[in-house]
Amino acid sequence: MLNTLLRGVAVAALAGVVLTTTPAPVLAQSAYYFPAVSASDLDPAIPSPEQFLGYPIGSRYTRHDRVVEYLRELDRLSDRITVREIGRSYEDRALLEVIVTSEANQARIDTLKAAHARDADPSAAADPTAPVVVGLYYGVHGNETSSGEAALLTAYYLVAGQGAETRDWLDKAVILIDPVQNPDGRDRAANWHNAWISNPPVSDPADKEHVEPFPAGRTNHYFTDLNRDWLAVTQRETAAKLEVFHQWRPNVQIDFHEMGAGSTYYFEPSPASMESPLLPRASYEANVVLARYHAQALDGLGSLYYTKENFDNFSPVYGSTYPDFHGGVGVTVEQASSRGLVQDTDNGPLEFRFTIRNQTAVGLATIRGAVEQRDYLRNLQRDFFRSAVEQGRRHEHAAFVFGDPANPGLTARTLELLQRHHIQVHRLGSAVTIDGRAFQPDTAYVVPSAQPQFRLVHSIFEPTPEVKGSVYGSTSYGIADAYGLAVGRARRAPQLGALITSVQRHAGGVKGADAAYAYAIDWRDLNAPAVLSALLKEGVTVRAAFQPFTARTAEGETTFERGSLVVTAAGQTKAAAELRALVDAAARQAGVDAWSLSTGQSVSGVDLGSDSVRRIRAPKVALIMGQGVNATEIGSTWFALSERLAWPATRLDPSQIGAVSLDDYTSIVLAGGSYDDWSDRRVATLKTWIEGGGSLVTFGSASTWAINKGLAKSGAKPDEDREAAPASPERRDFAERRDYLSERRTSGNAVSADVDVTHPLAFGLSGRSLVVNKETDVVLRPVEDPFSNVVRIEDQPRVNGYLAEDLRKAAAGSVWAQTVRTGRGNVVLFADDPAHRKYWLGTERLLINALFLADYLTPAERR
Repeated sequence: MLNTLLRGVAVAALAGVVLTTTPAPVLAQSAYYFPAVSASDLDPAIPSPEQFLGYPIGSRYTRHDRVVEYLRELDRLSDRITVREIGRSYEDRALLEVIVTSEANQARIDTLKAAHARDADPSAAADPTAPVVVGLYYGVHGNETSSGEAALLTAYYLVAGQGAETRDWLDKAVILIDPVQNPDGRDRAANWHNAWISNPPVSDPADKEHVEPFPAGRTNHYFTDLNRDWLAVTQRETAAKLEVFHQWRPNVQIDFHEMGAGSTYYFEPSPASMESPLLPRASYEANVVLARYHAQALDGLGSLYYTKENFDNFSPVYGSTYPDFHGGVGVTVEQASSRGLVQDTDNGPLEFRFTIRNQTAVGLATIRGAVEQRDYLRNLQRDFFRSAVEQGRRHEHAAFVFGDPANPGLTARTLELLQRHHIQVHRLGSAVTIDGRAFQPDTAYVVPSAQPQFRLVHSIFEPTPEVKGSVYGSTSYGIADAYGLAVGRARRAPQLGALITSVQRHAGGVKGADAAYAYAIDWRDLNAPAVLSALLKEGVTVRAAFQPFTARTAEGETTFERGSLVVTAAGQTKAAAELRALVDAAARQAGVDAWSLSTGQSVSGVDLGSDSVRRIRAPKVALIMGQGVNATEIGSTWFALSERLAWPATRLDPSQIGAVSLDDYTSIVLAGGSYDDWSDRRVATLKTWIEGGGSLVTFGSASTWAINKGLAKSGAKPDEDREAAPASPERRDFAERRDYLSERRTSGNAVSADVDVTHPLAFGLSGRSLVVNKETDVVLRPVEDPFSNVVRIEDQPRVNGYLAEDLRKAAAGSVWAQTVRTGRGNVVLFADDPAHRKYWLGTERLLINALFLADYLTPAERR
């Protein structure tokens, strides 16, 4: 069937010969970007981007606000296009849904949407009137800027085009355009490039125009790589576009990217080694069908390109893979980036406008291919969801049960994620015990495997299917592991209760009598730190229980584990009524229960006046942000404090260490990065601060650096470990080099570990079993103090993902998180980022504890 389809692909190329003469500016622009289109085929009543913006596309970088203005102008002038704001970025820029189709289709868009939705419902009959839906998603990485300009040209061509082919496309297709998925990052990049424009443009790659400073424009406001957020959905930009995606579920979705200036152009298919065994083979065969159209477009322009060599296609975390898990054809396209108006490369000068032309050509070629292969693509999607139900029915686990009565915040977070992905989830119908873990109907939920979204269910609750050999990105994105979620994998489906259609947020607030001796809050709840943050900002004295206790509450005897918050009426500056109101407001805002206690005497465990119930000092945190720092890592800590806890943190540039006083800071966070250029004076300043009582928190390579600089004593210096390792004597063929080096990457593995839940760094975790993210090759050795090696990777760890055997052996038995006393202060060393990509909630709790319980992490004198 595939060969027949390929033979049936139309041979007409998008592009012709580029004009060498210089006609009127607007015509010159059209001739360059649409060389096969005559001026009479473009409606003169529709302004081109150049006419509206006042400059030729490719002569500067278009700011996001101007992109929005132009698209809204097209909407005002034409019935072919609808522009709708679907949200705002963290820096308050508009997020858009742009729908382009014929005037007749726009008038019945809801009917077409419903008709298309039937293709994703295995129980529904096919609707012959359903359109093929094409998603063109631009600029998820803000400094991959050619795509945003291409979005303007593509929208213009579709709205202004008068030719028979364009009208046919609009009659048979609904085209979704997300012009800028990452507006904050785009403007960061556009403003930099525009600020350094020179006349004539400077092509030297070392020129400032081509070299963005920290944090560059790739990521969003919180330095999130939005292209890896489709499954975890941690960012508001992702949530907004995901809602649109599920309204349409495109048959084809192109994610436009850029890569190094020295490359050419990449489009799928990707290598077979990077395909998911979860998906039917037909999904990947469809990439081959569309590739013929992309090749024709670039052949017509004489542009170089390649396929089948890199980029993952097995995990639903990317904009080009999430569609694959919904019966569509997701495609990554990558254009070599000029990172400025023109840059010298091994392939000759690379012009910004040339990169835009390639992206525009591939976008239009995608529409052509989708329309010509409409029936094929619709059948592919219908078959996909049918086979998903059957695959789920045959799966060894008939259902997944989750829910922790001690952590309703995490349960709710999981439910919200499942709802965002349109996964069927039910209440648990009756109590069930799975592998020794009991689940109760009032606190647990069931996700059946036999459902259209099975493949996404598998991606959330099961280990990533085995990956062999070369990989491009992370090899595991298991949400359940990352959340630290207790999951029962049932071989037989338990009794199903009501289908969940919306998530009811736990009300929270004070429970019990008004006249309270104290209030107690279980620290195990995901949202308990938000209560602590709110109370500390109000000047409330809050203590933490370092030993468990059981108290009488309005619901009987209730156990509070280590770390639980205790707010006593005594010792406050607030009157009783005001204190209760503050505790109630903070608990309600977070959706957490705060239990009113009538006595300080516990039923068992420590009493509330014990020395084991210790006051928490409001931390003053500094985050090191600047050149050399891993932006995505420090961005995860910033996000956790700012968005989850609403806790202020000072952002310091590395150059400020030694230039400003550090005395007021209780904790400084140093994410992974490169710090070899730090002066001895800067290092000495940091060491003096630690010895005086400060707490330095380091991740990955920063932990290695801290040990090597003598800021923390460890069992062995990581660099010495590497030097002691014998070189491999084996001989390999040079052709294997790239795959061999790729296989030795540690990126993105979930690794099983044991955690000491009695240590303050681990307070709030419900059990000793913990799954950590192994993103680096950093290995920590035990420190002499046996009580400070808090998280240790198991001797024979369970690895979810791909980890080369020698790297697995190096990680086995190593320490992943430890605390080291240095003078009156301490250093908290993590082998990897504990808040990885903002969704690794299980280990993010360690980071929060490191900052809020810094006084108690080592036996140092209290500060």
